[in-house]
Amino acid sequence: MASEIDFAALPKQHVPRWVLSPRRLLGDVLSKGWVESAIPFLALLCVVVGILVTTDGYFAPANLRNLAQYAVDGGLVVLALLIVVAAGGIDLSVGSNFAMSVFVALFCFHILQLPVPVVLLAALASGALVGVVNGVVAGLLGCGALLTTLGTMITTRGLFTLGSQGYLVEISSSARLDDTWDWIGFEKVLTLPVGFWVLVAVAALVFVMFRQLRFGWHILAVGGNRKAARHGGIQVKATIFFAYLLAGLIVGLAGFLYAARQNSAGADTGIGMEFFVLTALVVGLGGFVPGRGAVLSVLIGFATVYLLNNALINAGFRGDFVQLALGVIIALILAIDVKFRKNRHRLLASTYLDPVAFEAAPVEGMAGRMPHETAPRLRAATLIASGRLDGPEDVLLDAEGNIYCGNRDGRLLKIAAPDHSRVEVLAKIGGRPLGLAFDREGRILVCVAGMGLVRVTMDGDVELLTDQTERSLFSVQDDTTIRMADDLDVAPDGTIYFTDATKRYDIENWGLDLLEGRPNGRLLSYDPSTRRTRTVCDNLVFPNGVCLTHDGRHLLVASTWDCSILAFDLADLAAGPRVFLKGLPGYPDNINRASDGGYWVALAGMRNPVFDQAMRHPGLRRRMTLRVPPTNWLFGNLNIGGVLKIDGRGTIVDALWDAPDGPLYMITSMREHAGALYLGGVTNDKIGRLALDGADTGWTGPASYWGAR
Repeated sequence: MASEIDFAALPKQHVPRWVLSPRRLLGDVLSKGWVESAIPFLALLCVVVGILVTTDGYFAPANLRNLAQYAVDGGLVVLALLIVVAAGGIDLSVGSNFAMSVFVALFCFHILQLPVPVVLLAALASGALVGVVNGVVAGLLGCGALLTTLGTMITTRGLFTLGSQGYLVEISSSARLDDTWDWIGFEKVLTLPVGFWVLVAVAALVFVMFRQLRFGWHILAVGGNRKAARHGGIQVKATIFFAYLLAGLIVGLAGFLYAARQNSAGADTGIGMEFFVLTALVVGLGGFVPGRGAVLSVLIGFATVYLLNNALINAGFRGDFVQLALGVIIALILAIDVKFRKNRHRLLASTYLDPVAFEAAPVEGMAGRMPHETAPRLRAATLIASGRLDGPEDVLLDAEGNIYCGNRDGRLLKIAAPDHSRVEVLAKIGGRPLGLAFDREGRILVCVAGMGLVRVTMDGDVELLTDQTERSLFSVQDDTTIRMADDLDVAPDGTIYFTDATKRYDIENWGLDLLEGRPNGRLLSYDPSTRRTRTVCDNLVFPNGVCLTHDGRHLLVASTWDCSILAFDLADLAAGPRVFLKGLPGYPDNINRASDGGYWVALAGMRNPVFDQAMRHPGLRRRMTLRVPPTNWLFGNLNIGGVLKIDGRGTIVDALWDAPDGPLYMITSMREHAGALYLGGVTNDKIGRLALDGADTGWTGPASYWGAR
């Protein structure tokens, strides 16, 4: 049946281009990961300013190049130590390993007269060998990392001492020259030393490893919780072994670069380096923190310690005073940083929620149809699979009458027709399945909170279609991730339109979005032919249910907290939404087609004057979240289940209610099928079936969209 919507006659819905709020800006900034590096960065800034004030010419280009050249060794070693610490270990042998790698490089170059590439491989092998020993003992054998690396530190230092006593004089007197060796040690690229660019490249690779590669994720998982990582199928011992091996390779590279630059070594080479880089690591991370691959933070901490140490020495202070001053300053930085990190989440919690005065339109079109004015007709519904379901937020029926619904534990269930007595698991999706729809091929499309949009075949195969969209232009927080995919529908051309109900909260905290009352949601589309996801309309007030009109020309979207239904013209989506229906008596959830050309609207809860009044006072709601336990927060009447019937023009023509103590409370979805209405609820443990008087018993949802098969 053709839609009767006169789209041009509908009033336009105002949608803000962006949301401006100092509190939101502060909350978004505090929630960013890089904020954890704020104190080390400020400490670095203070050190730089202090040096500028007290020292002339310190940051002149020539001195900056000199600083960059000598920072390479420590920068690489601190990255190596970061990898080990991220895996939950420690490596006290990095200084001795570094010295041994320097000696091996010098011995191979000056004594054995090997080519430079072979010298590089020898230095890498030397560093990797110490990493292998640490990895075998601490990782594969499970011995304590502290004692293991202390042992390799002493052993490797002893080997270096023996080798240096026998060959350092001969090495220092060698007259061998090599252009490649000198180029690595002294040449500059884009005015900066070659070694500095090697440090930049290694830092970038380690950053990508932690962010994008499976091995990096495994390291962080092992460091964060070894037991959970093991249960998740990660080879914990092997991961620790390879973390030490990789760290050893990086230390070997640092030793090679030092050898090429200095062309000599001394008995004190690498002494104290492990404590220097460990201090830099602790300053950057705000403590000894396993499970974090914060490359930038660690480099900031290293730069802070390196510049501070260098500036004090250049100022002419004695070594013992430098150590004392450095210790006091670093202790102060750490104390401030730990205090900030401890209270950051409290500050974020007190600022992130940003309520605004909000007022929905007064209730319209419900005269004689309110719950207290009509009989609870849903009481006559037959209960299906009672006690065997957990939160069927949406229900879907195929042409044969089989029922499909999501379960709270992440499974997609099938309740077989005709008697609906057998509940089967069709697929294990994970996440929280919400809205469901069939595509043209009869596959089930599922909105999954926390995951995005997935497609499930009747054989149970699960495919993730999309979990990201483009980032908002004026958003501090990266909102590319789809946090709460809610409901969906499919256009005749196959385009999937679905809602991301809130960009700020997950499904466990959806109530905070209601208390905030801001336009935090968006309407998205996914094109299967191009696999592209785009934002159709941003800054909507909790967009929820989605339904394509009968003629396929318009899209209806429920705005839950606004108690209204919006309409989009698919031929001109850029024009934005119009108000199809406003002033609903409750909070609309899913919308679906009816057999007579109208639509069914689920009401997840009822409005009440007290909550409507509270929505006008943001300060009240903010104080409530700070002082009242969540179980006692003020919410609408979620214990009353209701369904509205509207015609093609957006007029309410009927209302179906359950009793306040009835079994079908908080109804979030309904589907008409073969003359009956099937009802689901996100907090229910059953599905209701209500026979409809006068309904078309041959009408089914799939046939309405795709025709009879």
